[in-house]
Amino acid sequence: MHLRTRPPVARLTATAALALATLTLGLAPAHAADATATATDDPPEPAYTVSLTSSKSTTDYGHRDVDLTGTVSRADGTPVADAPVALLKSVLYDTWNPWGDPIDPTERETLNLGTVRTDAKGQFTLPDITADRWEDKNSVFLFPRHRVEFQASYDPGDPDDNEIYFGDTTVAAQPVASTISYKVNRTKVRKGDTLIVTGKVTWPAGHGPVAGTRVLLRTYYESAYNAQTTTDASGKFTVRTKIRDYDNEFVIFSAPKDYYIAGAGKDLPVKNVTRSVTGQVTP
Repeated sequence: MHLRTRPPVARLTATAALALATLTLGLAPAHAADATATATDDPPEPAYTVSLTSSKSTTDYGHRDVDLTGTVSRADGTPVADAPVALLKSVLYDTWNPWGDPIDPTERETLNLGTVRTDAKGQFTLPDITADRWEDKNSVFLFPRHRVEFQASYDPGDPDDNEIYFGDTTVAAQPVASTISYKVNRTKVRKGDTLIVTGKVTWPAGHGPVAGTRVLLRTYYESAYNAQTTTDASGKFTVRTKIRDYDNEFVIFSAPKDYYIAGAGKDLPVKNVTRSVTGQVTP
């Protein structure tokens, strides 16, 4: 929510100027400090409130649709009739962040659902919305959070004044479990070796084809993956990568296209023995 700023403070009086001089000397009266804190710390009351709710808090593979309802009201609780309300949905993913940096932990695929208007009671509704992805192609994000976020926003005035009011709700998408099995061509590798991983991705019948599911191989902790492939019609895959001297983490995992199919992963029993215990690269 963005609120208008306060009006500028009036010109200092002689008393205020004396107080300012006292502050400069480090001897500010306690009541002056309290007054300053009150003037700067109390946010203005929001002029409007937007609420948004979903008919379901949880969805699953066979039941992905929800109805969205909400209200727009003034600070005194009176409804705002014929208010335009913009609606969005976002499918949430976890951000790949092995470094621990303070970055946004959430990635989003966001779709504009359009604008609806409130009725005489300040209420609005948008029925039969799918709590799911809408793209046929694979997501660029690999780690689905299985949560779908809906947002409603109301802009009461000039679009350039940045005074917008928001409401949101989130639906948990219960995914179908999948499995991944594997075999590796070697458990000890050195720089220049080719690591080959074969295996199979499966999930329960009746939940869509497994063909074309992405399978990803990570060999270094700073990368989400270093090699990838896709499964065949039966879910089988082969992925291979050339080993570097600094590869130090070996993980295989799947990334199904369907947001309601959970990926599966396994740590591989592979060790890079390129470097000796002294830290020198072996021939």
